[in-house]
Amino acid sequence: MTAYCKLIGIMLALLTLPAPAQQLVGTKTAFPSDHRMITIERFDPPNSGSHTAVVVIHGGGGPDSDWKKSGLLNALVAAGYSVFLPHYFDGAGQWKPDDNHQFLDYIRTLNDATRYITHQPDVRDNGIGVVGISLGGYLALGLSEEVRSHPPPLKSPEIKVVVEFYGGMPDFAIERMTTLPPVLILHGQDDPYVSVNRALELETLLQKKSVPYESKIYPHQGHSFDSDTQKDANQRAVTFLNEHLH
Repeated sequence: MTAYCKLIGIMLALLTLPAPAQQLVGTKTAFPSDHRMITIERFDPPNSGSHTAVVVIHGGGGPDSDWKKSGLLNALVAAGYSVFLPHYFDGAGQWKPDDNHQFLDYIRTLNDATRYITHQPDVRDNGIGVVGISLGGYLALGLSEEVRSHPPPLKSPEIKVVVEFYGGMPDFAIERMTTLPPVLILHGQDDPYVSVNRALELETLLQKKSVPYESKIYPHQGHSFDSDTQKDANQRAVTFLNEHLH
């Protein structure tokens, strides 16, 4: 009887665990960048018509790592955005930490991605949002700094807002930055890989440059968030995007 009760208890516990977010199925195309073809995924809301584009920049684990189970893509699509996920490793290769040349190559690829996105069917020509995760957070800020402070020769679409999850401002961009679009900072207090100090340093920089921003440092969270925290972070991301893209 005791063993039976334990089994029932285990089954009930499993039933009450938060279910992982259902992964969306996107469509894949490719765009040219530096003589290479870069895969890009697109996820659209079910309602027809044109939508504002949001670019999601994945982290060092690649486009298909565990972050895709976070519900972030689902939340963005449910909010009515056409979401684009560039596979930027197709260009300069798998991430090698501290390789500044590779990092800049990634930014060039992402710049090409934003130009490609704005020419796709049913994408509104009213600016885009950028969401970056970990390494992607650094890239989102680096890309936006370049477009706003040091525009590339080929005109890029306006980046109107940046949301970064446990990233930071690239070191090379700190001194040269003149301005950025509004930024939302989401970071774990106990992050063992990207210190929370990077979030605090970014706050200080944004204050110095009079850039609008919001910040949420989650206590007892590391370099990814538990289920409840992730839901809160996803909602904050959507709310911030809505404020600056509409």
